[in-house]
Amino acid sequence: MKTTKFYLLFLFAIIAFSTSCYSQKLKKEPISYVKALTGTEGNGATIAAACTPFGMVQLGPDTRFNWSYSYTDTIIYGFSHLHKSGGGCSDYQDIIFFPTTDFLTDNNAKFPDNLNSRFSHDQELFEPGYYKVNLLNTNIEAELTATKRCGMHRYNYPKGKARQLIIDLKTGHNHGCTVYPEDDFDTVKVAHIEIVNDFTVRGYRISNGWTPELYTYFYAEFSRPIKSYQLYENRELSPRVKELTGTDVRLVIEFAESDSNPLVSRVGISPCSMEGARQNLQAEIKTWDFDVIKKQSRDAWNNTLSAIQINDDDSPQKEMFYTSLYLATIYPMLYSDVTGEYRSSDRKVHKGNFRYYAGVLGLWDTFRAQNPLLTILRPDITNDLMKTFLEHYNNFGQLPQWVTGGQENHGMIGYHAMPVIADAYYKGICDYDVNALYEAMKTSANVDTFGFFVRAYRGAQFYKKHQYIPCDIEIHSVSKTLEYCYDDWCIAQMARMLEKRDDYEYYIQRAGYYKNLYDSQTKLMRPKLANGQWKMPFDPVFNNHYHPGDDYCEGTAYQWTFFVPHDSKGLMNLYGGKEVFISQLDSLFIRSSEIHSDGKDVSDISGMVGQYAHGNEPGHHTIYMYNSLGQPWKTQKWINYMLLNMYSPTPEGLCGNDDTGQMSSWYIFSAMGFYPVTHGQGIYYIGAPLFKDLSLKHNNGTLSIQAKNISKENIFVQSVMLNGKPYSKNWLQHKDIFYADAELVFEMGSDPNKNWGNDENELPPSMIDEQFN
Repeated sequence: MKTTKFYLLFLFAIIAFSTSCYSQKLKKEPISYVKALTGTEGNGATIAAACTPFGMVQLGPDTRFNWSYSYTDTIIYGFSHLHKSGGGCSDYQDIIFFPTTDFLTDNNAKFPDNLNSRFSHDQELFEPGYYKVNLLNTNIEAELTATKRCGMHRYNYPKGKARQLIIDLKTGHNHGCTVYPEDDFDTVKVAHIEIVNDFTVRGYRISNGWTPELYTYFYAEFSRPIKSYQLYENRELSPRVKELTGTDVRLVIEFAESDSNPLVSRVGISPCSMEGARQNLQAEIKTWDFDVIKKQSRDAWNNTLSAIQINDDDSPQKEMFYTSLYLATIYPMLYSDVTGEYRSSDRKVHKGNFRYYAGVLGLWDTFRAQNPLLTILRPDITNDLMKTFLEHYNNFGQLPQWVTGGQENHGMIGYHAMPVIADAYYKGICDYDVNALYEAMKTSANVDTFGFFVRAYRGAQFYKKHQYIPCDIEIHSVSKTLEYCYDDWCIAQMARMLEKRDDYEYYIQRAGYYKNLYDSQTKLMRPKLANGQWKMPFDPVFNNHYHPGDDYCEGTAYQWTFFVPHDSKGLMNLYGGKEVFISQLDSLFIRSSEIHSDGKDVSDISGMVGQYAHGNEPGHHTIYMYNSLGQPWKTQKWINYMLLNMYSPTPEGLCGNDDTGQMSSWYIFSAMGFYPVTHGQGIYYIGAPLFKDLSLKHNNGTLSIQAKNISKENIFVQSVMLNGKPYSKNWLQHKDIFYADAELVFEMGSDPNKNWGNDENELPPSMIDEQFN
């Protein structure tokens, strides 16, 4: 009996230990919380593509040829190797593979239109680094995974069916980025494909759409020998040739059927050359074992996601947090080969000793929170990004604004490399030619003509002349003025750090030009004519979406008026005092959400709460402005509302475009309890944390964040302790929480504590009080 009892106790101990180990294993796998299809329906514009963190290759299904993938679609046209996720505009979708079983047996003398297959989400699986789907028309199971520069396919064909594969260099993203239908195209300039040997195909595709001239080279190897093939040019069969060059080039291959094993293809991708693609493949995929590469990709994602550990098993928000962290670490996109070669802003191939991150740079969005997040999580990538900026400048004459395929497309307003550079340098990320980059900042901010986007001029000429942008000369005049002012303030911060007093005085003066558009009667930033008169008539909720008369970029006067993040106190003085400013800010959330648009598409203005639009970036700092006014409890209230109501880990779960990770980065910072409202001073405004216990690993240690008594009701900060001492400011400094191990403890409650964070002498700094020293 004793033996039996001992045995049972021993057995229970083993079970308990195993259960504990299993539970700990789950906790070490943050990838299990990621719902990777989040945002693929509606406004989110995210995609389903296997990739590694910050990798070049994004290998995934194409259900359409504008935003690549939509959860509402039921047809797959193929699997392309490059994509762009989460933006209002898209590009890439290059080098499409599509497995089939009966193309060659049908003796197609002409390549048919719209080859595709039905699919069902019931037979689809997507997680970071891996995608699987069953093509219902042919019952082929397709699996995809990726390394940084390569894609790997595994196709399981039905027994007894031919193993065929189409490589399509004609089809791809077929839209530009424009509001004018006659400009809405993406054209193949030239493509090439060739049979190298019985196991290898290589080629390239050069096109122009949003990217002025997009170069994509590939080198594909197959696990089975090629049995037969057919090449098509302009849809016509080209017999007895092994290679083709043209604008409409496609290849259909049938593979030998020696056994029942699946067909595996490994594909190197390069922006530089077919040889670069081959070397990328040779360096990154040395095996035919698909599961090995799949595991490598999964491990890479787990390593990235585990930088932040949430020790809060009761929180239903963990899925959204890790999904956001996944989306926030896809970009910037690597755009260089293992050889160090990259295609730069002059469309030429260069070589460097760093990783060139210019595949996608959406700085109008990401300067706000995504780039600051990377300074904490991946300072190494941020440092290479600074080198990328400088190379872009050296080869183009301006710092990047909006980049795809290594090239400037001038996609959005502002010159937002400035806050990214100032933020990185302040945080000690400086292993590059700092002085050269600083000179590039000044030059780029003074170029008369940046370029043109959607037929509209971009440049600093009229800003410098009038000290605002006249609305009868340029569209988005108010938004440009406000953003140029902020970017100039960031240059001033850089000048101060480098002890350049004259430069500081000049750019700090320009940073105050926002005052020239403030109208004391309407209490709004208003469009002004070149003659100094206000534009009439004035409708504060009108948006003409990139057409003439559009004074507010993807927004309204109510949203844009508060884009003075660097000088809240100066803006308050324009209003005539704190109470008036608070009243105006309060009213933002309770006004009608109506937008007047004259029939134009205003879907970018989304996630509306009154006239506050959380679905677009210009207002992402606005809620935190209550801290500058000594009312942080209002920040806490609205932050909690946005976290719980504007995000969910579902296909329709994002209220606006994820915009290369900015929407998700707002969530990450805000859920941790602070946010980088400004850049170049290392300041974070305190909000309200979402989790009981969270830790963030960084290069200098670990930041531990605890929220005692946090619950659905207890959303207000009662008190804060920093490293064991009471902390009364409603803002933090980077050096206090990221220079070593640090502990931040929040005491939460159900009622606002209006006595915390309201000391007039401890409010966040504003430009109006700033001094050079």
